Amino acid sequence: MTQFLPFKCETMFKTVVSKKGQVVIPKNIREMLGLTTGTILKVSVEKKKIILEPIEEPPKEIFIEAGSKITEKIIREAKTLSDKTIKLLKDLGVEIE
Repeated sequence: MTQFLPFKCETMFKTVVSKKGQVVIPKNIREMLGLTTGTILKVSVEKKKIILEPIEEPPKEIFIEAGSKITEKIIREAKTLSDKTIKLLKDLGVEIE
């Protein structure tokens, strides 16, 4: 999701690429965009521009902790469905690696 800021940053900043390919995003830009330690960024390229965009992760509240009692059954079902699908494709003459 693209977020439009109510202001434009007119100042140009420079940063240096390290031996490991790392760059430092200037502090005022990190603060302006709300980037904190651990923020995951999507990296894309447009012509000669490198674009970094924060990726919003789903909130932790939507996840539940599930033990093997629950997950083993789900994994078994998924494997069975996968095995049936592979058999069907083979029976239809589809080559599977």
